[in-house]
Amino acid sequence: MSPPLLDEPDDRFELRPSTIPGAGQGVFARVDLPAGAVLEVIGVLVGRESAADRCTHFADCHKFRVGDQLLIPVGYGGLVNHSASPNLEKVIDGGGVFLRAVRPIAAGEELFFRYPDSALDRLGIG
Repeated sequence: MSPPLLDEPDDRFELRPSTIPGAGQGVFARVDLPAGAVLEVIGVLVGRESAADRCTHFADCHKFRVGDQLLIPVGYGGLVNHSASPNLEKVIDGGGVFLRAVRPIAAGEELFFRYPDSALDRLGIG
């Protein structure tokens, strides 16, 4: 059986160097986004503490908790950086993870959401 083909078809976003020094890549809006616009976090669900979770330990700082499972992102959602004053919020809808704009976002603006405290501790971000 072939693994599913995962792709990021959303051309409203692009990757560029983050405005945060040392953060690497960031996700930026290519177009104006209204409040409520969503970015679906595309990825693979794995069970917490499963072999798949342990084998993808390198991606721990990018995983999203979805109930008793973890979503390993493979698109833009995995590269949205942290801010204490985010313009996005995480929304879980069924098994899906979305980042929703909490206010209008201008074209060219970097996207941010607030990482959970456990991720901040793990990453040493205060």
